Amino acid sequence: MRLTSQVLKQRSLRKTLVHMRRWIIHAWGNGTLCLLLAAAALLPVWTSPTTQMHSQVQDTLFVIDISESMNVQDVDYPRPHTSRLHLAKETVRESMTSLPCGSKVSIALFAGDESVVLFEPLEVCRHFPAIEQVVARLETKMRWVGDSWVVRALVMGMKEAQKRKLNMVMITDGDEMPHHSAPRVSDLLNIKGKVNGLLVGVGGEALQPVPKLNDRQQIVGYWTPEEAVIEGNHPNLLAYVKALQPGERAAVGVLEEVGEHLSALNKPFLKAIAEASQFDLIYIQQPQQAVRALNNTKFQKSALAERDASWLFALASMVLFLTAWFWHRIFPQT
Repeated sequence: MRLTSQVLKQRSLRKTLVHMRRWIIHAWGNGTLCLLLAAAALLPVWTSPTTQMHSQVQDTLFVIDISESMNVQDVDYPRPHTSRLHLAKETVRESMTSLPCGSKVSIALFAGDESVVLFEPLEVCRHFPAIEQVVARLETKMRWVGDSWVVRALVMGMKEAQKRKLNMVMITDGDEMPHHSAPRVSDLLNIKGKVNGLLVGVGGEALQPVPKLNDRQQIVGYWTPEEAVIEGNHPNLLAYVKALQPGERAAVGVLEEVGEHLSALNKPFLKAIAEASQFDLIYIQQPQQAVRALNNTKFQKSALAERDASWLFALASMVLFLTAWFWHRIFPQT
């Protein structure tokens, strides 16, 4: 009885294998098997497959000036009376869009004498929506100190970029607070040439009052010379201003040396620090000018980069589908 049962199982298995063989031959002959394989080849696409390939990439640290002068509305992009900060953020967004997939991007904020990196470099294509949201929400009220020293922040940004093996793009109006007659570039000279970089100047050349914003980013007033002195920029005038009555303005000419309440794009300053750091320098009125400046082989390198591999599976599926379609025409069944 046990032997008969084993024989029956063997016969059943042989029959099953014969039927499967016949089905496979039939399916192969009429193209059905190729169609099934074509459908199976598409399944990995839903998991967003990636592969590592040697590619040209531009790993970049974008440093954005968020000092208060960046609120000045003397930019005509995308419409008249737009703030410098808005142009800076749009420039970062458009620049990221132009970078090849596989490139890594990080964002840093400049205020005081620091360039603070917000996150470690992320692959730009996969993480673009998240990075874009971070940039879109940047405001000058995020600054942690009122003064701004562009040179010191540039040096720190270069060190952060060098540590992460990134290019660096710094977007600023070059307006320091307190004002300096000329930049002190000794620290820049010590680090020059170690980072490929682009200095992007934004803003108009005519002096404009620096606005004060409320929590809804609406202009509620402008800084005055008296307030600039109170902030500690001119200690020789501090006693005089403190003696004024509330709302009283200084006599004409007394605060003539005070200029921190006004701001303009400081071209001579930016030119000097660009030369000292060996950075390229460009002044922009719209983001595409910076994008064109970044389209430079000096900012590119060959590296193993993560690439979307979905097209490989789609290609395999298409080949199998076409094979199934033509199969019975090339080899008609008899």
